[in-house]
This record gives sequence, structure tokens and C-alpha cells, in this order.
Amino acid sequence: MPDGQSSLTRQLAAFAAQLTLADLSEPVRLHVKLHLLDTIGCGIAGAGSDLGRRALAVLDLEHRDGPCPVLGAGRRYGPAAAAFANAVAMNALDFDDGHEVDGKGMGHPSASLMAAALSAPFMRTVSGPAFLTALVAAYEVNARLIEAVQPTIERFRQVYGVCQHQGIGSAIAYGRQLDLAAPALENAIGFAATFANVPSLRKYNWERRPLVSFKDFNGPAAESGVRAVQFDAAGLDGARDVLDGESGFWRMIGSDRFDAAGLVAGLGGTWRLLSGSFKPYAACRWMHTAMEAFDALLAEHAIAPEEISAVTLHTSAGLARDFMDRRPTTMVDAQFSFPFAFAALAYRLIPAASWYVSEAFARDDLKAFADRVHAVIDPEVDAMMSGPARRPAGRVTIEARNVRFNSPLIHYPRGSTERPMTSAEVEAKFRLNAAPVLGAGRTDQLLNEMMCLEKTPDVASAFRGL
Repeated sequence: MPDGQSSLTRQLAAFAAQLTLADLSEPVRLHVKLHLLDTIGCGIAGAGSDLGRRALAVLDLEHRDGPCPVLGAGRRYGPAAAAFANAVAMNALDFDDGHEVDGKGMGHPSASLMAAALSAPFMRTVSGPAFLTALVAAYEVNARLIEAVQPTIERFRQVYGVCQHQGIGSAIAYGRQLDLAAPALENAIGFAATFANVPSLRKYNWERRPLVSFKDFNGPAAESGVRAVQFDAAGLDGARDVLDGESGFWRMIGSDRFDAAGLVAGLGGTWRLLSGSFKPYAACRWMHTAMEAFDALLAEHAIAPEEISAVTLHTSAGLARDFMDRRPTTMVDAQFSFPFAFAALAYRLIPAASWYVSEAFARDDLKAFADRVHAVIDPEVDAMMSGPARRPAGRVTIEARNVRFNSPLIHYPRGSTERPMTSAEVEAKFRLNAAPVLGAGRTDQLLNEMMCLEKTPDVASAFRGL
């Protein structure tokens, strides 16, 4: 394991280079395999979305006939372009995973890390154990880094980025499979850190929709990780000790504090990646507690959408201001719209990919329902969301049959560490996403291969034909 006297960057690079499958407990292996399964399903479903198709049309102008597949799209690109395309598809439906600590979301790791990792087995033969070990190394470094660079609430209100750090994890996910030694991984980390795009959460077009198409910038993070490894292979020099010191990466991406000790404390023994979360709904994670509250009331009281005269969302001032678009015109706008999400849940639009087709935006019944959704600021929820915890709790009131149905306050979303989804639930979600594209038989075959990854001699073979 890494030498405690080394720089932080070198310690993380050494950890990633030296990690073996034997170092990984069964819970760690299972958790990462579930993230793999979940993300592949999201990518297969998202590739055919409007956002996925438009991104592919641009990439087609310069990339084709490479070795690395774009899942669900019938295309092959070079490794960096394929990583970009797969990341866009994996995040397109906003159904992909997150990293959460005490309810606070800190990015969507898999859409970047998994997309970068997926290119490597098509550049050389990679066994299942090697693939799994690379993923664990990447997820662990990624989780530790985003926790270490969390800003104060005052700085968060000024500048923040969701996935800018993920290029570093992506470089590890790709480079570890190519057997990069610690010095080469450190060099790739230096490149990936300086390739990061600016933290742009405050410029998502909240005041002037449509929202930005690549809201989380997973694609650039995945691509930059692969590029970083490529530049190292070309003999070029990246930034040294890029995570360290007063001018380190934390400062570069706009944070005002850095937990240097926490970045490496317990490295290899305490697994931060276990804070990875899964989404039961295809929408912004900040909406999930309220969506679950609404969904539960519908089910508990067998309420039909036509019976509902009004829905009141009890939420924070920020979400009431930014998440109440009643007429979303793009799939990204719809992913940040409580009125649209409640309408989709009320009318049971299944699977999730069907939420974001143009026909759904045009439906008069969904529009009429959205007009019956209103938001009020709940002081308790607002205090949680606007303070350092940044926890998006929520509750809902439904008026139907001349009765008011009130949900309890949900503090943590389902799929979090506090309220985990089971393996069976993640597998069911994968089938729901993948089966419409692959068919039931191929979907089950792929699921079994992913969950038995330690026995796979050639990871690429599992993805052929997708």
C-alpha cells in the first residue's frame, strides 16, 4: 500500500496501481458490479434518446470505424470518442447513479468512470478480475476526491461543479486496465486534472431555459481520462503533484477548502465507494424524495390521475424557483421539472425512457396535470437544502375525491446508503432499461455475465453484439 510520506497524488496513484482483486471484500465487489449493471442499462436505454442521437450525429462527423463500441447505438469509435459517447448515453435519461453522503449528492460517477473503463477491453484483452479491480480503484479515488474538495456553503452558492473531478477517476479506470505503473498513473492524473472543464452548475440556464444539454459534463470527463492516458503513452508530461498544496486541484475547481488528510485516511481499508447510490426514478436526484412521496400516496390510496384536483409540493425555495417548469421542451428540462415528473408518475409512463420522447411532451393530459402542481416553501425542508447539509428532503399533498392526502417528510431518497435498493431491485431496473433494446434473453445473459465478472476471461466478449 502507498507510502504515507509521499505526496497525496503519488499515494493515490500507488494505491490504484497496486490494488489487487484479493484486496477487495465481497461487499465491495458486489457494490461495484451493481454500479456496472445499472450504468450499462442506463447507457443502452439512453443511446436511443434524443440527446444520445444528437451527440452521436456530431461525433459521426469525425469518428467512425474504431475498435470501441457505443452500447445500443450500432457504432464503433476510437477509445476517447467512444468514452464520450457512452458517457452521454449513460447520463442521458438522468437515471444513472450518484455518490451521496448523508443525503448530499456529489456527482454521477459511473457515467464517466464506466464509460472510460469500457473502452479499454477493446484495446487489449482484459479479464473480468482486472476490469473489476480497475473500477474499484477508480471509484474509490473518485469518491475520496469529491468528498475532500467539498466547499463551504458560501462558496457552493458562488461556484460548484458536479462532475469535473471525474476525469481523474476516468484516467484510473482506463489506465489501470492497460497496466500503467504508479508513475504513469500519476502523470495521467496530472493531465486529467488540468483537462477538467470549469465548474458550471451556476450557469445551467436556470433563469433562461432550455437548460444546458450536457448538464453534468460526464462526457468530457470520460474523454479526458482516456486522453490523459494516451498523452502519457506518447511520452508527454502532465502536472506533477496536481492534487497537492495551496494551488492544487481543489483550488483549481473553485473550492475554498480541502481535506488533505481525509483524502488518504484509511486508504485500502475504508471504502468510500460504498456511498454510491442508485436511482429509482429517471429525474434529478434532488427531486427523488418528493417524487417518492407522491408515488407512495398514489399507490397507497389507489388514486387515479383524473381524480386529482391539485398537488402541493412542500420543498425548498431553490427547488420551488428552479424546478417548476410546466412546459419542458427538451428532455433535460423535463428531468428538472416536478410538474412533468408527477404527471409521468401519475400516468404510469413505463419504461423510464418513454418519459423523454417528444410525444410525451405533447400530451394534453400530461400538460393539464402539470398545471395542477404547485410548490410551497417548507421551512424545515428549506433549512436542510439551503444549509451545509444540502439534503433535498420533501413531502407532498394530493387533493382528490374532496380529500387531502398528506405524505410524511422523506429525509433520504431510496437507493441511498440510508435506504438502499436491493440487488434484486437494481437487477429489475437493468432489465427494464435493457430489454426493450436487447430482448429478454440477451438482457438476462448480459446480467449474468456482469454479476459473475470474476469468472470472465475476456470482458469485451460480454459486450459484443450490443
